[in-house]
Amino acid sequence: MPFFRRPLDLSQATVRPCAPEDITAISRMLRDQSHRFLAAASADLPALLGGAPAVALALGADVLGAVVAGWPVQHVAWLRAVALADSVPVPAGLEALLPPLADIAHQRGVARLFYAGDLSADTWLQPALLARGWVRQTDVVVYEKHGFAVPSPGNGRVRVRKALFSDLPAVVALDRLCFDPQWAKDEGILGPAIVEQPLFLIAELDDLPVGYAFVTSHFQGMLVHLVRIAVDPGARGQQVGVRLLAEVVAFAERSRAESITLNTQQENRAAQRLYEWFGFRRTGESQTVLSYPL
Repeated sequence: MPFFRRPLDLSQATVRPCAPEDITAISRMLRDQSHRFLAAASADLPALLGGAPAVALALGADVLGAVVAGWPVQHVAWLRAVALADSVPVPAGLEALLPPLADIAHQRGVARLFYAGDLSADTWLQPALLARGWVRQTDVVVYEKHGFAVPSPGNGRVRVRKALFSDLPAVVALDRLCFDPQWAKDEGILGPAIVEQPLFLIAELDDLPVGYAFVTSHFQGMLVHLVRIAVDPGARGQQVGVRLLAEVVAFAERSRAESITLNTQQENRAAQRLYEWFGFRRTGESQTVLSYPL
């Protein structure tokens, strides 16, 4: 696909649903063009183009732009990819692509779209979305801990064990109890995490699952990132989260990690009090989350 160097007259362009065969053109834009955003694994793009809400801006056989949402979960979906050819002005490209994407997402049962960008995309995409009616939902803030001291091991009655794949239904049910739909993780994320991640724990109280936590490891094990810690609302106040977090810190110490990181919403003061009690401190980094009602 040739990328035009001069600004184009888009009056002859059309917007259509994406198809799996668009993968080459969209991948090239995500690799080579200035206005690009990707919040999905490249290997997942073909499936998203074939089934998730996704639209392309086409001029004849040429694809000049695309906006791709993720799989809808509990009536919400996240923007996963946005790409525009350099010859397409950002305002005109998004004005053409976003309304049809919203229509398709709404038809699929989505009630709200979400966006969380990166430093590069936020310089152009975030202001463009705000100008088109998207609103600031929250900021996600980053915490970090050095050292392995813990203030408490938590409730000794809580049994913590390694999760098994057979725990997946219980983990998904806990996740939906604990998080708003935009933060929920489905079987497609949690199932592989149980099998592949270095630590995925289940907390049980009176033989019932009441919480879970999992981490990822980075930089040859030097950094442990706490992806998720969740406690059944009915079991809160019994130090289940303290028990899980103490186990995560112990794992980081056994792994000879240098630091532990985690993210949380800026308004989640209950979680922040727990993390700060454990010695986590804000790094000053944050990520803005936008949303758009359909």
